[in-house]
Amino acid sequence: MKKIRKGCPAIRVVMFPKDINGAGNIFGGVILSHIDVAGAVAARKICSHRIVTVSAKEVEFKKPVHVGDILTCWAEVTAVGTTSITTKVWVEADRDGKFVPVTEAEVVYVAVDKAGKSIPVASGLRDEKWRKKLGLSDGDKSAKKSGKAKSKSKGKTRRKCKSCGA
Repeated sequence: MKKIRKGCPAIRVVMFPKDINGAGNIFGGVILSHIDVAGAVAARKICSHRIVTVSAKEVEFKKPVHVGDILTCWAEVTAVGTTSITTKVWVEADRDGKFVPVTEAEVVYVAVDKAGKSIPVASGLRDEKWRKKLGLSDGDKSAKKSGKAKSKSKGKTRRKCKSCGA
């Protein structure tokens, strides 16, 4: 049995005919939109601040997505910087019970205030694992360590999420 992607299943969506491209497959921009949402779901699980997308890196379209596919976007936070949160998103298509890896990407978000100005992520962190990785105590509003803290989680068997059990 294959191992699933790390992280949690952030979103699941069915692909419809309205989203096809000229080749008859689902348009890559539609998939990127779902990746952006899935990464944001993972980022918001650990930080209460409003976040905005800064970049989508290393996007790899491995296989075409077809009308009727049920996509699952798995996402996890891989790094937390001073104002940024980096996520990894893996997309797989459920095709009649067969799970096909179709796309993956790294997406970076920045925490912002109401005016859209970047703000420290640390003041909004609500995830204890990341607070510890960044050297924050319960009342501490700023990171004691500089740089990024990397996730070292390992994949589980298919359809088991280490965080939510889904």
